Amino acid sequence: MSEEPVNNSFGILKSLKKLIFEDSPEPAVPEPKTSVAQAAPEVKAATPVTKNPQTNLTQNTSDLPVGDVKQMKLKVLEILERINEPGVDFFEVWNAAAAMGAVDAGSLKAAFTSLKYADKTLDKDKLIRTGESYAAELKRVIDKETAQKQAQKESIEQSQVAEKANLSTEVEKLQQDIEALKEKLSARQKELKEINSKYEPQLKDIDAKIALGNTAVTEVITDIENALQIIETNIN
Repeated sequence: MSEEPVNNSFGILKSLKKLIFEDSPEPAVPEPKTSVAQAAPEVKAATPVTKNPQTNLTQNTSDLPVGDVKQMKLKVLEILERINEPGVDFFEVWNAAAAMGAVDAGSLKAAFTSLKYADKTLDKDKLIRTGESYAAELKRVIDKETAQKQAQKESIEQSQVAEKANLSTEVEKLQQDIEALKEKLSARQKELKEINSKYEPQLKDIDAKIALGNTAVTEVITDIENALQIIETNIN
């Protein structure tokens, strides 16, 4: 995700943001592609379930620092806050359920029952429709940013390949006159030896950012889908 400053005010999503830091610190283990109807009913202990498998992840997400993922999830929730539609929908019901301490069947049903009196248009179909819409929008956002990071990575990799090829050619030429050019050859050989370590930190940093952004969005989408499954099962 983009490196945006975290808003000091939790705003409407205060309850959901608070729950992020109450979740178990154990990293989530990705599972095969699963539909909303098959998602687990509990939010806190849920494993990632998404209609859109992760892409372009070159880093094991289990290696990501839990604190970094939580901070990224805050940024993801702030995106949700910005795209929140007027009126009462999944967004408000989800947050109201979180305010009760956990997003589960009881809190979602209670939040729905309470908020449907504030907005007569609120019903189960609206909850599911708007929840799926928010999840889809988050996926569009992360896909765009992942593509940008991937393009940046590919550009650096091309520079690495080009520079390595140029250095290799120059080393070969220097070896033809090793006595006269011994000092220069030694310097170029050192550059060639260190070329991978020169680029490795940049490439790892990009991989980490891609993995971090995708993991945070996947976890939030999983939370949404788990809530939708609870709504599907428990709200009439």
